[in-house]
Amino acid sequence: MKEIQVTLMTPFPGTPLYTRLERENRLLEPRNWKKCTLFDINFKPANMSVQELRDGFKKLAVDLYSEEFTTWRRSRFKRAIRDHHHMKGAQP
Repeated sequence: MKEIQVTLMTPFPGTPLYTRLERENRLLEPRNWKKCTLFDINFKPANMSVQELRDGFKKLAVDLYSEEFTTWRRSRFKRAIRDHHHMKGAQP
C-alpha cells in the first residue's frame, strides 16, 4: 500500500541549498543541526512569512492524513492495481 509523507525543505549545512540561503541571509539559525529534522523551519521563505509556511504545512498534513483522504488514496491505488492486472491478463 502506498502512503504519503510530507516534509519541509531543510537546508542541511554543507549543501548547495544551505549555501544559497546563507548567501541570501535567509537562514534563521545557521549551523543549528537540531533544526535539521525535515519538520522544523530554519529559513525565511521567499514569498510568505515563516508563520504562513508553518500554518500551510500543518493544514496540508491534516488534510493529507485525514481518514477521508487516506481512504480515497487507497481506493485509487487498489483500482490502479486491479486495472493493471486486467490489462496484463488481456494481452495475447
